[in-house]
Amino acid sequence: MSTPPLATWQSLSPPIAAAQSARGSSRWALALVAVLIGLAFFFTEHALDISLADAYTQTADEMEVTALGGNGLRRIIFLGIAGLGLWLVATARNQPLRVHWPLAGAIGGYLAISVASYLWSVDRGLCLRRLIVIACCTLAALGIARRFTMRELCLLVVATIGPLTLIGVLAELRLGTFRPWSGDYRFSGSVHPNTQGMYLTTLALASLGLARSALRGRTLFWTIFAASFVLLILTKSRTGTAATMVAFGVVFLLQTSASFKLTVGILLAGASVLAAWLVMLCGIDPLVDFYDALLLGRAEESDTLSGRAFIWPAVGHYIAQRPWLGYGYESFWNPGQIDVISDQLGWGLREAHNGYLDVLLSTGIVGLTCAVAAISLGFVAAVRGSVSLRDPAYALPVGLLVFGVLSSCMESGMVNVMFPPFLLACSLLRMALFAEQAAPSLPRTNDR
Repeated sequence: MSTPPLATWQSLSPPIAAAQSARGSSRWALALVAVLIGLAFFFTEHALDISLADAYTQTADEMEVTALGGNGLRRIIFLGIAGLGLWLVATARNQPLRVHWPLAGAIGGYLAISVASYLWSVDRGLCLRRLIVIACCTLAALGIARRFTMRELCLLVVATIGPLTLIGVLAELRLGTFRPWSGDYRFSGSVHPNTQGMYLTTLALASLGLARSALRGRTLFWTIFAASFVLLILTKSRTGTAATMVAFGVVFLLQTSASFKLTVGILLAGASVLAAWLVMLCGIDPLVDFYDALLLGRAEESDTLSGRAFIWPAVGHYIAQRPWLGYGYESFWNPGQIDVISDQLGWGLREAHNGYLDVLLSTGIVGLTCAVAAISLGFVAAVRGSVSLRDPAYALPVGLLVFGVLSSCMESGMVNVMFPPFLLACSLLRMALFAEQAAPSLPRTNDR
């Protein structure tokens, strides 16, 4: 018996036909969401002249203005993406709930303690504004999580962060600040270099997942992966680059066969021995000559961890005063506190440069416990999805969770309301509420 034509398969398998129809109808929705979300975060996070700013950051006075809630455009934009999320939830009728209760509970617990922290916040006005922002982002992430598969989320990343990165390169070329041959150069584009590192890591992970699963366009996705990695090195974000390398390693271990891992391991071991022999043959002292290279040319800042050795004791004093519940969701870094700590340290500061410390300042040990539980359960769910579904697109949540855990030891970006953490939230909500299942196998037929 010959294999039935496609139309027959669709009539015999309504779920398959429905899935194909849904994929077709999602293309225009994906393009629309990419444009709207990309524009929203461009106007709220990016500045085309950031590469001209001193240390790529705001002054203490500018930080205080930002802490007050930003401008009216920012508020309108976040309300707009909340509306977009509600529209996506309402129109994604073919996606039933498949709740991962432990993960959903941990996420809900963190959101609940954040909302409740308004009651004891040291700055209720600031806390309320930040809660409105996170509520808007949660609604948008919920809509995106319900409407799009993990692979479509990767496409969304490429379609948004790709153009934003290109805009950043063009901005530096226009300003004359794109000088990768200069020893003190750091690629920032239109955001701080450390933030740019988060963007490029997210782009690299998404393009990696797409390159390994795409039937067409693999060369394009591998090119995007390579370009994003090169630009990541140029940011000279030491923690971000190291965390990204570990994230790539974890994804590699999960998504390759045992024989391939063994082969690559043997090759790497051989290459390491050969490299060590060449180093000794040339009379190079690794402890001296490679030190600056490992620190990406920023060895002069390593003794004080770029000032963190002074920042952490300062914020640790405040954490010790309210350890369990903190100062209210993102309420600690109000204009008055920014002014006090900035004067104390001698430079503008609006974060602890450690994600765990900033969560402790916001919601205390209770909030940090919920956040760690959500991260741990999310990682288990992402690994399970990667292994059981054999879907390379899960490189995005697996890699971002590893990156977030490691980079948060030295940076606070992954716990702030920014585009890469927002995309991670989309992935977490997808796994928590709309878990994907392996497609049922088609019945076998006997061809003659």
